Amino acid sequence: MTSGALDSSMASVMDVDALSMFKGAPAHGEYPAEPTQFEMEMPEGHMEMEAVTIGMTAATDDSNNYHFMPHVAWVEPGQTVFWEHFSQKGVSERRTHSITAFGSADLFMRLIPEGEEYFDSGYRAGTHGIDQGELIDERHNREMADQIGQEGGFSHQFEEEGVYFYYCQPHHQFKMAGAVVVGELWGDDGTESVSGSSGWSPAMTADTDRIPEMDPLHGEALLEQVHELREMVHSGGDMEDGGH
Repeated sequence: MTSGALDSSMASVMDVDALSMFKGAPAHGEYPAEPTQFEMEMPEGHMEMEAVTIGMTAATDDSNNYHFMPHVAWVEPGQTVFWEHFSQKGVSERRTHSITAFGSADLFMRLIPEGEEYFDSGYRAGTHGIDQGELIDERHNREMADQIGQEGGFSHQFEEEGVYFYYCQPHHQFKMAGAVVVGELWGDDGTESVSGSSGWSPAMTADTDRIPEMDPLHGEALLEQVHELREMVHSGGDMEDGGH
């Protein structure tokens, strides 16, 4: 990771085998990310799918340390991505999150390919399921779930090549943002599709310095994370300070 993104809580998350900073990292010959076949009970009923999974993590030590893991996933066009609450004792607990594309509901600027529809999960409370054989502690989520009527994970199918940036509405002040890169797009000296693809813009080219103007209270932290995400995408998952 680059400066400012790594602390003791981040390090503890990075040490978890089920989590990683990158999936499908082309710099390590792993493109595309490997999907998982799974089934689960959701509030909407039984669900089966093949998807690349991203964990929504919240540190259990009340450090306000929130992350999407991986931060960047490289997938093929047509692939489904599924965001799930990651729970592990002493590491991460279920909290309310959102998966919101930059530009949704006129919040911040567009940082997904032009012409693509925005995706926004709305607030997703993390109260569903069983946590390692025990009922989940719902103190942080039950009221929110009652209010918004949504809990559980969120899925989105990415059809068009490009770079997609998204963030968590309730935690963006803590730099909780991530990227999905669809297609063979990476690296300053990467494939021809980088310079020639409209999907590289606006996520990788827009003037993001306006983010603090759009959110004077929390925009500086989010701007820092966007800059870091751009470095991660450019690197193809080969970060000097990445730890993975």
